[in-house]
Amino acid sequence: MKLLKKLTVFVVCSALLLSVFPAFPKTAFAATVVRNTHFTTLNEMKTKLQSSDSQAWSPAYLTEAENAYWSFAPATSLGSTAITLDMAKNNYRNLEMLLDNGYTMDYNTLSAYCAEYLGKLNGNPDAFYNELYSCLGNPYLLNKPEAKVTATTYNGRDYSKVFDPAFYLAQNPELQSSIGNNPPELLRHFVETGIGQGKSGNASFNVAAYAATMDAAVKNNQLSSASYKSLGAGAAPPVGRYSYAWANYYGSYLGHYSAGAQTLPSAGSSSDQNAASAAKTVTGTYTAGAGKSVYTNEPVSAAAANVRPLAVMMPTDKAAQPSYGISRADVLYEIMEEGNISRQMAIIPSWQDLSRIGNLRSCRLYYIYAAKEWDPILIHFGGVAYMKGVIDAPDINNLSGTYEYGVGGKAPGAGYFFRSSDRSAPHNAYISASGIQKACTTLGYPVTLRSGYYNPSHFRFASGVNDLSSAPNAAAANTIDLSSVFPYTHPTFTYDASSGLYKKNIHGGAHTDAINGKQLAFANVIIQNTKWEQLDKKGYLGFNMLDTTEDGYFFTKGKCIHINWKKTGDYTPTRYYDDSGKEIELNTGKTYIGIAQKGKKVSFR
Repeated sequence: MKLLKKLTVFVVCSALLLSVFPAFPKTAFAATVVRNTHFTTLNEMKTKLQSSDSQAWSPAYLTEAENAYWSFAPATSLGSTAITLDMAKNNYRNLEMLLDNGYTMDYNTLSAYCAEYLGKLNGNPDAFYNELYSCLGNPYLLNKPEAKVTATTYNGRDYSKVFDPAFYLAQNPELQSSIGNNPPELLRHFVETGIGQGKSGNASFNVAAYAATMDAAVKNNQLSSASYKSLGAGAAPPVGRYSYAWANYYGSYLGHYSAGAQTLPSAGSSSDQNAASAAKTVTGTYTAGAGKSVYTNEPVSAAAANVRPLAVMMPTDKAAQPSYGISRADVLYEIMEEGNISRQMAIIPSWQDLSRIGNLRSCRLYYIYAAKEWDPILIHFGGVAYMKGVIDAPDINNLSGTYEYGVGGKAPGAGYFFRSSDRSAPHNAYISASGIQKACTTLGYPVTLRSGYYNPSHFRFASGVNDLSSAPNAAAANTIDLSSVFPYTHPTFTYDASSGLYKKNIHGGAHTDAINGKQLAFANVIIQNTKWEQLDKKGYLGFNMLDTTEDGYFFTKGKCIHINWKKTGDYTPTRYYDDSGKEIELNTGKTYIGIAQKGKKVSFR
């Protein structure tokens, strides 16, 4: 409880802790991160990056720390001088670089939290927090003990390569009265003030010349990168800046960033916006003609039939409702996760016009296996360590707002996510269709279905209406109650005879979309009983998504039958059969699939 109380005051974790503590109470954050006055202004960004569209400010052109600000500050506050740490943390790649850009935070809260959290790991490695804890000696932290300074070192860092006290005093005569010939205090001034102003500390190191060399290397790297070449002929040349803060150049020269971020990017590195991800396998483009949707059996054009759907991770937390774009889901999955709370994955084929999609949460391993059969672009905000080796495999095209498996991996497309100011984190992370398109272009992800991965044979639909009148042992099911399966959300489905659909309720009220206010409604409801296990003391779960021995229920038109399900391969569609062994026929329309922990009771009446 002590740790949880700290988290409600000062949220510093990314998807890792969002997984450990799935829901935080709505509260104002006490700690605030302040933007250095020498950091880039909104007008400077527009001029330097030759665009007023913040989503076009490619992360390939910015350091990780700077991109954290421009990616996660709400559009309404871009250019302001203050943002909360909560906005910056999710795109954070190296805390030292972040802090060297002039950010500040409550030191005692952060230090005590990290020490307690690391102490609970019992020696287990945790790259994010080990790095975070090692950075707490940074000079830009507020309310920390006064920095220990000698004539050449600041908190143990040796600045002798770039600093000579006599030279610095001669170049800044105004310090004669306030500091005088006091080498340690002159070094303190240089580190805390002079570096941010781009001042020289000695006669031998010219930071401007060093910056020009670094910038030239960055630009050459960007010009030859896969992400830039994918933009095609006529694309604006990259800005070729390593940073817009002098502190980053000094930090690079002195080797401050060895813990995480590279100093001079090389081809395929993270400053190429994870160009390695762009090399993910594509075996060709699947081509479908106009006909019926594989998701709903409704008429669809050839162009729409070939678009890759999104698989969007969305929360069920009460504070997170309603979500934007969830009514566009033609197939909606819901599965339990740790903390006795479920999560949703929305399969959205028609997404190109959505200006806000989400809010977004982290993924779990079993969702990836559920998603694969649709060949989607997976949209999530981090994940858990159990996803390593799957989420980063060549066949997966994913966009993640932070480390893709929580404690590591890449953050493909992170610069295109954004946060809103109408809700508290972690319930305010989103992405837009425009951002997805730009991220896919940058990463080399195809937005049309991939031959070799996509399987056009999914559900079996009825040629007319399947009212289960001929099915043996069909039972009336006007109300479906999944409270025992998902006890936090208490989801229920009520059959509406006038529309022939099941209307979904959550937390005792209508489950709606924030865009249009419409209640979610499904022609088909499938409950898929699934073997599961608890993987660790944190409560992370595992589900056996590949199986041929489990059963479930199929609800449609106010009736229900018992079914069995089979899934034999990652990209093989899940098949559902009645007790006679015949594949069930779904009705035209949307489908809800609840993955139930085997042994949980499904109620209907």
